[in-house]
Amino acid sequence: MRETFLCRGLPLMNKVDEKVRGKSRILVLDAEYSRVDEAVERILWAFPLDWKGKKVLLKPNLLGPYPPEKGITTHPSLIRSLVRALRGRGATCWVGDNPGMSGYAANERCARVSGILEAAEGAYVNLAKDPVEISGPSIPLGRLVVSRAVLEADLVVNLPKFKTHVQTRITGAVKNMFGILVGAEKARVHLSLPRPRQFSEALVDIYRIRVPDLTVMDAVVGMEGNGPSSRDLRSVGKILASPNGVSLDGLMAAMMGFSPESVDYLDIAGERGMGEIDPARMEIQGNWGPLANFRSPLPFISRGWVGTFLNRVLYRPLVKPRLRVRPELCRQCGVCVEHCPAKALSPGGIPRLEERKCISCYCCYELCPSQAMELTRWMRWASGGKK
Repeated sequence: MRETFLCRGLPLMNKVDEKVRGKSRILVLDAEYSRVDEAVERILWAFPLDWKGKKVLLKPNLLGPYPPEKGITTHPSLIRSLVRALRGRGATCWVGDNPGMSGYAANERCARVSGILEAAEGAYVNLAKDPVEISGPSIPLGRLVVSRAVLEADLVVNLPKFKTHVQTRITGAVKNMFGILVGAEKARVHLSLPRPRQFSEALVDIYRIRVPDLTVMDAVVGMEGNGPSSRDLRSVGKILASPNGVSLDGLMAAMMGFSPESVDYLDIAGERGMGEIDPARMEIQGNWGPLANFRSPLPFISRGWVGTFLNRVLYRPLVKPRLRVRPELCRQCGVCVEHCPAKALSPGGIPRLEERKCISCYCCYELCPSQAMELTRWMRWASGGKK
């Protein structure tokens, strides 16, 4: 059963203000998946919270049914370690996400294939099972359907991956909370707000619905190039943690070699006072630096009126993201067709893209379980990426 929650902007903003008093604190730890327990204990010691008797939601990045070795979803070793550590502190743990693939059965399949279902050790909950509708002036599109558990949890631990994204340039703490939306809501937001800046505004607003109490980023193995579901993995060997996810994303952008202000959603969040995005003004404990020769996703055009002119006159006709299906990899499962919000893919057999309808949301690229969607040759050359 759905209820209507009226979300007023002020209480949500107060929660954000509470997390950004003083400098944004970030812990950067050297880590590997075989020794995650030590890192988790250091994080919980550095950022103490009252866990005892609390309902704690652990929100991983569960993009789709990808096994751990693909490096696309939050690694199960981090989930397992956190569940055990928090239970040891008297917390009741829930582990869950709403993958891009909609449907009750798809949710559990993604958790099983990714190894997160087993790693949760009985704590996995299907967040799609109990949706609730919220509405109000601070809610994108006026209303959204989110998972009830997100609103009812006493504490939320956000567990994003260190990855690039072809639409938003990076996908970290803020983008990971897009996963609180249930079912077709993600597609509705994509379709209703196709412009990058509009979509980024919505991401920040959705993040504010329930600001996480702690963010722990899996950066042991990251992703470069045309993420968030490409084959281009990058060994980073870190776990990053902070009470402020906006600041953590700012540091991630800097490690990738990007100016945080060049990422629309970080620029918006910074302007709203939701967190420091410049690492020079953060309190960072641990060793970090820009990753050498890190490959960015799709090329970005400069800002200002010159950039706007180039984007409208030259860039969009030439470099508007174009995708194709690799027939040798396609299993004709229909996932891309089912989840395309613009209905730009033809059903039956190998899907074909109708470019006139495409809104460049990359849902098909993100969700293809066989990674059969790829950028066309021009786009791969322009972005310096691989297949």
